[in-house]
Amino acid sequence: MVENAKALLGEKSNVAAAENQSRPTSASTGLASVSDQYADSSADSALQTMFEFDPAQNQLLWSDEDAAARILGVADARKISTLADFNACIDGEADSARAAAFSGKTQSYCCQFKLRRDDGGTHWVEERGGWIGAGDNKRMISVIRSVENQKQRERRMAWLATKDELTGLLNRVHLRHSLGATIRKSIAEGRTSTYLLAGIDDLGAVNADFGFEAADKVIFEISQRLAVELGSDDFIGRVAGTKFGIVVDSCNAESMRALCTRLMNVVRESVIETKKGGVAASICVGAVNIPDHADDVNVAMTRAEAALDAAKRLGKSNWAAFSEKTDIVTMRRRNTHMSDVILTALNERRVRLAFQPIVTDLGEAAQKYECLIRMRSEDGKEIPAPEFIPVAERLGLVHLLDRRVLELATNTLTLCPDIHLNVNISMETVKDFVWAEGYISHLRANQALAKRITVELTETQVIDAIDASIEFVSEIKKIGCSFGIDDFGAGYTSFRNLKAMDIDILKIDGSFVTGVSSSRENQLFVRTLLDLARNFGMKTVAEWVDNEADAMLLKGLGVDFLQGYLIGKPETNPDWLPDGAPNDLLGRSGRY
Repeated sequence: MVENAKALLGEKSNVAAAENQSRPTSASTGLASVSDQYADSSADSALQTMFEFDPAQNQLLWSDEDAAARILGVADARKISTLADFNACIDGEADSARAAAFSGKTQSYCCQFKLRRDDGGTHWVEERGGWIGAGDNKRMISVIRSVENQKQRERRMAWLATKDELTGLLNRVHLRHSLGATIRKSIAEGRTSTYLLAGIDDLGAVNADFGFEAADKVIFEISQRLAVELGSDDFIGRVAGTKFGIVVDSCNAESMRALCTRLMNVVRESVIETKKGGVAASICVGAVNIPDHADDVNVAMTRAEAALDAAKRLGKSNWAAFSEKTDIVTMRRRNTHMSDVILTALNERRVRLAFQPIVTDLGEAAQKYECLIRMRSEDGKEIPAPEFIPVAERLGLVHLLDRRVLELATNTLTLCPDIHLNVNISMETVKDFVWAEGYISHLRANQALAKRITVELTETQVIDAIDASIEFVSEIKKIGCSFGIDDFGAGYTSFRNLKAMDIDILKIDGSFVTGVSSSRENQLFVRTLLDLARNFGMKTVAEWVDNEADAMLLKGLGVDFLQGYLIGKPETNPDWLPDGAPNDLLGRSGRY
């Protein structure tokens, strides 16, 4: 009867490698533990078997006893020969739909549950079945398959939704939530709290002297040292590559000084041991009182950044509290100067594009490029983007830069009919109705070019303003543009948001790509992101590809496109670009 039912249902029982039980994940173990869990069950997605249940004899027969033993975690599946035997293996209460089916109240069922194994572990399975035959020949035929892999992925993504992958601390988004809650609580209760921004001193030197793996060890170790110094009502998260945000509940000016000193001391009191040798690390700390000097999350983070800048100017292992009088004046001067630089550069056509190639495989000629903004000063020197983009965002000038990049991109597409371009847009433009509409209007005016344009937003920006993002994406896709998420994996967008935004391309965050051929954890993470992209019908781009070993591995994993220095560096005047373009639409003036 089992064999007949197997043929009827078209099911095949596949034997896979035995399953290792899952291990719990904590903030102290970080992503490594989550990745290990994923690896332990990577072969189980194909493990399944079938059983036949004869209600008259209360007998349960397995179609593949070896596979059943592996799923059940027992030495001999024949010992599980009755429904009661099987039910005793279930961890927790039996599913109601399953119980109803076996009692004859319903014809079929499908459910998921955990099985207790002889080794003490548990294993998630999916079971689905239905009745066939009638009278004495009535049988329940059910298929049971392992879903442990799927469950561990779900746990992993849930963990990553709130945690930083390297340190296990809160990620930037959830630290912002905690900071906002603390600000509201401090205002309501009339007391003082503190937000601290701790920055690691000169980590670039560690990268240069010891390598990235040692630098990661330093980041992780410092994160743990800082975390143990905090109270149960405090929060710590990694807000940038070398910076940690710390929300301290009930902290006045005097205790703030003592805390900053304690945090600096705990970092520098002992050497951090890495595989390449010991590293003597230190931090600087910027502090801002809440709510006296900051009654808003953005204000608190901005002013803590200003305080950290002031501390770093004093030298390594220093701290500074935000001072309205001194820091704001300095910030205003910097902003005023950079504002003039940006506006003048725009007026004098000194904002330009650098084009970085994106290819589907090594050795092919590029037809797709990412447009990266560049700006020259009056003396002809290039101004690094990190110097002018943040200021442009603070001063509301980033809208002008976004619009200019789009204009230059459409000029380029008009002159070069065989290429496709990816352009970046800031969330400030997306959220501003007037500027967003102006951006969309320019796309409408160039609708014939839209199908060759992919507009990119970074994942962390999308998370901060998901509703505005969804509306904007909907409008540009109506025109014919594609939409891509940049730095995917850094912010951990929910499945619901991914589906709602109708994304065409996911660009995997470069931190997971660099050195992927020698990093098991990065390989597991990239593999997970690729599975996610395929499930949503999205193409993938791996950026920061800088060596052939990484490129070959990424293509083997199924990445659709490659981008990075191995493929080509950004160029402002590539050979395929006509003289004078894209500033000069007709391409008649000389190159610059």
